[in-house]
Amino acid sequence: MKRFFITLAVALMIVPTVNAQSKAVQKALKELAKAKEAVSRKNDASSWIKLGTAYLYAYEAPVDGLATGMDPMSLAVLTKGQIKLGVESKEVNGKVFNVEKYSDKELYLDQNGSLQAYKILKNATDEDCLAKSLEAFHKAQELGGGGKDLSSMMESLARRHWTNAICAYNLGDYKDASQFFENSYNIYAEPAVGKLDTNALVYSGIAAVMAKDAPKAISLFEKCRQIPGVADGDIFAQLADSYKMVGDTAKCKEVLAEGFEKFPTNQGVLVSLINVYLETNDDPQKIIGVIHKAQENEPTNASLVYAEGNLHRNMKDYEKAIELYRKAGELDPKYVFAPFSEGDTYYQMALDIQEKASSEPDDNKYMELAAQLNDCLKKAIEPFERAFSITDDVEIKRGCAEYLKNIFFRFRDEKPEYQANYDKYRKFAEEAGAPAE
Repeated sequence: MKRFFITLAVALMIVPTVNAQSKAVQKALKELAKAKEAVSRKNDASSWIKLGTAYLYAYEAPVDGLATGMDPMSLAVLTKGQIKLGVESKEVNGKVFNVEKYSDKELYLDQNGSLQAYKILKNATDEDCLAKSLEAFHKAQELGGGGKDLSSMMESLARRHWTNAICAYNLGDYKDASQFFENSYNIYAEPAVGKLDTNALVYSGIAAVMAKDAPKAISLFEKCRQIPGVADGDIFAQLADSYKMVGDTAKCKEVLAEGFEKFPTNQGVLVSLINVYLETNDDPQKIIGVIHKAQENEPTNASLVYAEGNLHRNMKDYEKAIELYRKAGELDPKYVFAPFSEGDTYYQMALDIQEKASSEPDDNKYMELAAQLNDCLKKAIEPFERAFSITDDVEIKRGCAEYLKNIFFRFRDEKPEYQANYDKYRKFAEEAGAPAE
């Protein structure tokens, strides 16, 4: 009797698993078995195309009929009779999903119950169906197969990789997304299809960057670079940054130089070019020449003038830097970084003078330096207050308030308004979360 109950219990455990298979999965398994049998009998191009098709359908069977954006009612109809293992809330890239779990898939639903993405956890068989599908199509080509049937099915296989890539990217699985995009590109490029889907190649590179896989990103973006009309300024910037990530600064500069020559107004290229020259302490005149060329194309671009100001500040040519920051602010009165950097440069000048004064033994020279220091700090007030007034960014406001608080504290006994301003900015800094005095 005990043995009977054990057997019955095992049987009951098996039933849900059998019933969990959707009709699409059951049909896919039957079709796959028939296709395998046909190949073993005929071994011709037609039978191999059918086998590749069967493998593709076996892979897709768990999500048969599903599409992103599907409403809850349609989703319920398609998953009717399938056993749901549970539902959990999951945050992905700042978005909260309700994840429905099945034995063979996960469905990611938004708060309205619409399908936003899915993962196939297990296809209809234990084999690598996508790889087997491509192998079968290759075998068909070897046997002289081709034509519309093969081309059509290989396009379907490429689209499946593309769909997988989109879902993986939306769920933050960037490594998988990059590989699926690349697979899609490669299959479209096969002789049987003969299409160049450069979007898939570009997106594969972008996903590789997101996955922090710089070597792969380099390989993919270099392919883009060799295809006429594909590589824009952003791709050159991404490629250069990837070379920088692997420590190849020379190659990074080479790519940026070519990118700037082809796309002189692209901000990504320009910013990367400026940064790499600053980081490597290369001849600043080289990059100043680059910036001047860019300014010829965009004479009213405040950020280009600001960038030149940063270079002069880096060379400790403070007066020229301040002149350029002021010019940037005139070009765009709302460009907060211009007055902020002007004030910060005056503050840095004061710190440099303070360091010099600390080692000055002559009292008269010390007093002269102290007067210069105070003058620099007072000159910093106006640009910092201007920056504070034109931005809504709390972090920038807090930064301005910290500087102004320190400056007005130094001069608080000179005028009542200085004391009032110290109180004002101290209060703002405290309320914005900065540490109090």
